[in-house]
Amino acid sequence: MAHTAVLSLVNTLEQILRSDRFPIFHAKQEIISLYRKSRFLQALLEDSPRRTIQDGLNFLEIRARDVAYQVEDTVESHVFTEILPDDPDSFSSPLDSYPEDHSSGANYDYLQEAINEIDSIVEELQKGRCGLKQLLPRNLLPAGKPRPANISRKKLVGLENEVLELRDRLMGEDSRLCAIPIVGMGGIGKTILARNLFDDLLIKHHFDVRAWVTISEEYHASEVLQSLLKYIGVATDKKRDKSREMLRQSLFQSLKGRRYLIFLDDMWSTKVWDDLKIIFPDDDNGSRIMFTTRLLDVAVYATDSSSPPHQMHFLNHRKSWDLFCQEVFVDKLCPPELEQVGKEIVKNCRGLPLLIAVVGGLVAKANGERGYWEYVAENVNSVAAESDEHCSEILWLSYNHLPNHLKPCFLYFGVFPEDHNISVSKLVKLWVAEGFLKPVPPKRLEEVAEEYLKDLLERNLVFVGRKQPNGTAKTCYVHDLLRELCLKEAQNEKFLHTMNRNANFSDESWSGHRRLSIHLDILKDEDFTDDTNGAIESMLLARSLLLTGRLHSTSPFYKSFGLLRVLDLPGTEFSEFPFEFLYLLNLRYLAFGFQSYPILPSLSILWNLQTLIVTDGQNLLNKEMFPYYKSYCEVELPSEILQMPQLRHVQMTECFLPNPIEGDNTVVLKNMETLASVSDFKCTGEVLRKFPNLKTLEIYYYAFNIGDWSDYHLKNLVHLSKLENLKCIFNWPPNETLLPNLAFPVSLKSLTLSGSALFSKDMRIIGLLPNLEVLKLKEHAFAGDFWESVDGEFCQLKYLHINRAGLLSWRAETSHFPCLEHLKINQCFYLQEIPSGIGEISTLQMIEIDDCSPSAVTSVKQILEEQRDLGNYVLKVHVRRS
Repeated sequence: MAHTAVLSLVNTLEQILRSDRFPIFHAKQEIISLYRKSRFLQALLEDSPRRTIQDGLNFLEIRARDVAYQVEDTVESHVFTEILPDDPDSFSSPLDSYPEDHSSGANYDYLQEAINEIDSIVEELQKGRCGLKQLLPRNLLPAGKPRPANISRKKLVGLENEVLELRDRLMGEDSRLCAIPIVGMGGIGKTILARNLFDDLLIKHHFDVRAWVTISEEYHASEVLQSLLKYIGVATDKKRDKSREMLRQSLFQSLKGRRYLIFLDDMWSTKVWDDLKIIFPDDDNGSRIMFTTRLLDVAVYATDSSSPPHQMHFLNHRKSWDLFCQEVFVDKLCPPELEQVGKEIVKNCRGLPLLIAVVGGLVAKANGERGYWEYVAENVNSVAAESDEHCSEILWLSYNHLPNHLKPCFLYFGVFPEDHNISVSKLVKLWVAEGFLKPVPPKRLEEVAEEYLKDLLERNLVFVGRKQPNGTAKTCYVHDLLRELCLKEAQNEKFLHTMNRNANFSDESWSGHRRLSIHLDILKDEDFTDDTNGAIESMLLARSLLLTGRLHSTSPFYKSFGLLRVLDLPGTEFSEFPFEFLYLLNLRYLAFGFQSYPILPSLSILWNLQTLIVTDGQNLLNKEMFPYYKSYCEVELPSEILQMPQLRHVQMTECFLPNPIEGDNTVVLKNMETLASVSDFKCTGEVLRKFPNLKTLEIYYYAFNIGDWSDYHLKNLVHLSKLENLKCIFNWPPNETLLPNLAFPVSLKSLTLSGSALFSKDMRIIGLLPNLEVLKLKEHAFAGDFWESVDGEFCQLKYLHINRAGLLSWRAETSHFPCLEHLKINQCFYLQEIPSGIGEISTLQMIEIDDCSPSAVTSVKQILEEQRDLGNYVLKVHVRRS
């Protein structure tokens, strides 16, 4: 984690240097010098190997990590007293409770010592730089060596359909030379599937030549070439065949004119493919190259649209149970008394074949001892990781292959509870706040975070849960076994410590960790004993505290964590604004539950705050029980919030935005991207100029709050030129003066309207938005009884949802929604039919009909029948009646 620690330090120093308060900081020259030297150290670490087995380089990285953390702690501690002096009339300094060496009275001698230490580390890194490649570890499985012999003898369970599909592709009529990648996470069964195909009798007879070679992470071309030649029966003399080019020519000539099948197991790089593909002749005779890889970008790079990668998926419960029974009972049946606990074990394996096989092998040795089975069921991942070194190595290899900038992002998944569907939006905001993202101008940090997540998804370390209407990931998750790896590595690196149901607050094992994640409820003040306070003191320098449970204690223990960047208390609702939050001057991310009280004006003292999320737990509960319920829980934001230039995301159940006249009109919130949900948002130029880069805006309008209607004309929203997501809710039919000359920014990608009472002519204005991909018309957003679509509209629309509209008739053709993928209609009781032309849209994949008229249901079924007759089996139809 040296790279992560140094990058965080660089980002912190850069933020201080850019601050308008920097001129009053006493150690200006030391800060500037530290910044320059830390940048250089960061560049060196980015060039260093991923992981070494030599103590020398590891020791250097540990030194770099520790000095970066210590400097960051010292600098940020003094920022509180110099850049942001506390107001003794309002509250005491958070540094009052710090250890002596972090108090306001400490001198800056340590900064000069740190500069010298960084110089020393840089010098040692540069000395050994030319030999860094020699420090890289050898493969767990060297190139050219086959996998363990038992792989080929494994009986295939759960992958029979995939064998049939891939056999057809291998023996298909396409005569061109084709590459067929099998892609998926480590342990999902890629090699077993490939080996069964390699040994298949039909495939053996179909090809003249077959060869298998394991590439692995460290690629040695000569070894791979010699192994392939040996497999196809060509003897090589290492003394004579000295050049790689001679080996290539020999392999090319040996395959020329023959129908061959080459299996390349465990491909890690596109460069390896570039090096190997030129060796294989294309004689237009149906030869094939199949390879396994964990990296989607490698798979896509080697194929074209006619030969897409084969993506491996987790096994379903039935297939998982079959595999488990084969491992445990061989040809016997599971005893009835063990079946329930056995299925619980299988359920907790989450469909990963490697984990099922490992755990199955362990319980098979227990001779049916139920107590051991029950223990395994509760501790599947930890038991497998501790008992099977090969299992851990397979997964660790994926982690080790990650570039430095992705490692902290992957380890961060340990923050979330087991089996948790993680909001992508929340994850991105947390990564930004944590400070381990490297800025890549002119990209926003959120864009960098999204690219990092995409990379982890393509590496099959993270998986998509639910999708947004436009097809992007809404939630994501990691397999529990990968999460176990996250926790283990994070613990070793002091990156993260988690507390679960078996933890207690007096445990000092969390000492020195930068992040603390608590997955349990804190119920009473008695949880904080003298021993507990001692443990908390050891966490004073932690940067993140995330509580997924509920905080019922009145003890503001989080007040002691003076350098927190992230405080996440989403399950806790306060009856009034917690005064202790103002002790946490370093906060960048703050999330908590709140009731209907104004936020204190002193909030602006949190000068680093980027994300402010305030939820209303009661409103969330009501929404679960009554989907169309809207509470009037309101939060009044102070005018000082318009003087917080670091703010990027403000998300609340409902809030009132202060009038800019009351604030400093010279401050423009250039970083503000999310503003939700705002009551009676004024669309004057004065307001809109405050948010030039706003991307997401949610607005609620109430009739009894409206004064001068001219301040609310939605047509003024066109001035938000970066706006991509707009949600506008009216709790009454809008005033006729509110929607004249309706207009929206052309940048809009997603639009949600509710209660807007638009007519067909207004829909034409929406339809001409060139980038609109998602349109949700909810709760009487459409007032007319007739809608006739027009050519040229909705040219990019992928998702259309119509809810509670009074539509009687809808006319539409294929050309009106050329890119539509998903149509959802619910509670449109009077709509007679879905236009038949909708079914002819080539991109359409799903039609959902919920609680509509019988004739509309009949029309949808007819559309599906017509498409089936035309051979379209992509289109799915879901019909529900409440």
